[in-house]
Amino acid sequence: MFCRVETGENPMRFLALALLLILAPVSIADPWRTDPITPLDEKYMEDSRNELNDLSRIELGRSFGESRDNDLRLIQTLLDRKLVNGEQTRLLQAMGIILGDYLQKEHQLKWVIYTDRLGRSRALEVPFKDEAIFPVTQISSRAAVGGDIDVQAIYQRLEEEIKRAKKKIIVR
Repeated sequence: MFCRVETGENPMRFLALALLLILAPVSIADPWRTDPITPLDEKYMEDSRNELNDLSRIELGRSFGESRDNDLRLIQTLLDRKLVNGEQTRLLQAMGIILGDYLQKEHQLKWVIYTDRLGRSRALEVPFKDEAIFPVTQISSRAAVGGDIDVQAIYQRLEEEIKRAKKKIIVR
C-alpha cells in the first residue's frame, strides 16, 4: 500500500497511520485469551442449572445431580421429549454447563472466560496447554439447526478431545 503525503498534511498523522498498518498484524497474531471466570458468570451458570433442574423436576419428576450417567440420560430425555426446543438457548446451554461440570471434575479442568475476536465464551481450560473445550454450546448449536443430538456421544467426544490435549502435554 502506498500513501502520498501532501506538503500541507500533518507528518505525525502519516507516521501514526504507518505505525497502525505495521502493528495491525501483531494484534491479529494473538487472537484469543483466557481470563478467570467472574462472579457474574458463576451466577449466570448457577441460575441456568437451576432453571433446567426446575424444568426437569416439573416435567419428569427427576432432578440433576445423582450421577453423570443419570444426568446425561436426563438431558437426553428432555431433548427427546422436546421439552426444550432449539430456541431455548439458555436451557440448552445449561445442558452444556452440566456436561462441562462433569468434565471439569473428572479431568481437573477449570472454567474460564475465553475471549477472541468473535466475543467471549465460557470454556474449560486444559491445564498447561493453550487449548480450551467448549461444552456450553455443544448441545445448543446442534439444536438451533434442528440436528440430531446424542448427548452421550457429545460427552465422549469432549472427553477424547481432553485426553488428546493432555497427551500432547506429556509428549512435549
